[in-house]
Amino acid sequence: MQNNTFSRLYLRQNLIVLDEVSSTNDYLKELLSNIKPLAEATAIMASNQTHGRGQRDGIWLSSKDENLTFSFLLFPTNFPSAKSFSLNMMVCLGIQTTLKQYGLDACVKWPNDIYVGNKKLCGVLIENRLTGANIHTSIVGIGINVNQISFPESIAWKTTSLQLESSEMNKVDIKNLCFDLLMNILSIYESHLLMDTTALINKYNDQLFRKDVPAKFLVDGLEKVGIIQGVDEQGLLHVIVDDQLCKYDSKEIAFII
Repeated sequence: MQNNTFSRLYLRQNLIVLDEVSSTNDYLKELLSNIKPLAEATAIMASNQTHGRGQRDGIWLSSKDENLTFSFLLFPTNFPSAKSFSLNMMVCLGIQTTLKQYGLDACVKWPNDIYVGNKKLCGVLIENRLTGANIHTSIVGIGINVNQISFPESIAWKTTSLQLESSEMNKVDIKNLCFDLLMNILSIYESHLLMDTTALINKYNDQLFRKDVPAKFLVDGLEKVGIIQGVDEQGLLHVIVDDQLCKYDSKEIAFII
C-alpha cells in the first residue's frame, strides 16, 4: 500500500472539524471533486451530522456533540476491486481494537457493524471509486455512539454507546477517540495486512458476532435457525441452514436480533 507514515501530528493536520454537515461521506466526496490533491487520510469530522447514511440506504441517527461521526480518505495502490471486502475487514478490526483500548469487549456483526452484547455501537459505510479493475479511492465513513445515553424509543432496545457500556467512564473526548481509531485502522493499512486476505479473514472471523452458535435469521422472507461458520474473501457469510452449508451476501440474509 502507501508508504506514508500516519503520525498523530499528520492526522491532526489533516482533520477538518465541522459544526454541522448533512453527511461526512458526501462532504468528503465533494471536497475530493473540487480540490486536488487531497492528502491521504484527510478526515472530515462533524459535531452534528444531519443526514448520516448507513448500509442499504439506512439512516444513521446521532445526537449533536455526543457521538463521533467522521469520514476519511484512502488511496489504495494496485488494489483490485475484487478484494474490496478486505477494506471492510480492516476498518472493523481497527475499530474493535480501539474499543478494547477503551475497555469494551466488542465484536463484529457481519458485514460492518460493531456490537457490544446484542446492541449496536458503531456502523461503517465504505464507498469506493474504481479505475479499471482497481480501487482508486476509498471514502470510509464511521459512526460510533460515544457519550449519548438516551436514544429514540424505536432503536433504544438495540442501540448502545461507550458511556452506557462503561458506567464509571467519564465523558470521552470525541476528537481523541477519532485519532485513536484512525491510528489503529491505518496501522493495519500501513502494515500491508490489507493485501494478506487470509490473515484478515482469520482475524475478522475470530471476532464475528454469533459465530458457531445457533441463531435466528431471515432468509428469503422465512425465519430460519442457522450457525455462522465465517466469511470468505468475497465477504459472503457461510451459514449452516437446514443441515446445509450456504453462502449469502448481505441482501440475502438478515439477523433477527
